Amino acid sequence: MILLSKAYGGYAAGTIVQLQTAVESALIAQGFGTSSAGPVTPGAVTTTQVAGRVGIAAAGTAVVVTNPQFTTESKFAAYLSNAAADGTAFNVARITPANGSVTFTLNAAATAAVAIDWMLLLQSGETATA
Repeated sequence: MILLSKAYGGYAAGTIVQLQTAVESALIAQGFGTSSAGPVTPGAVTTTQVAGRVGIAAAGTAVVVTNPQFTTESKFAAYLSNAAADGTAFNVARITPANGSVTFTLNAAATAAVAIDWMLLLQSGETATA
């Protein structure tokens, strides 16, 4: 994970995000941020990336990822990626795509901060690339 000191890929400076290891290493080398143990900064995210990790704070039930590439026809894969299990939030119960965004909804309110790994799929099922 990386704590961004400058905005990148639609992510705001000051947020902790998880990107591909090679991308994070390049960004750190270029002075865009520093390595971080996390967790991912919870809350809505605006990004140009086609895959990532998003956080939901304790008591939260949903989070929105905004990206101009998303449409109502977009297909996504998403799952909880916590190292430790949450007491009530066990899975992503609903994925609701819209034009310009997608909402990931948990099966129940989280008792602690949780993270969701997600990716945009092509119509044929492959993962999209940036």
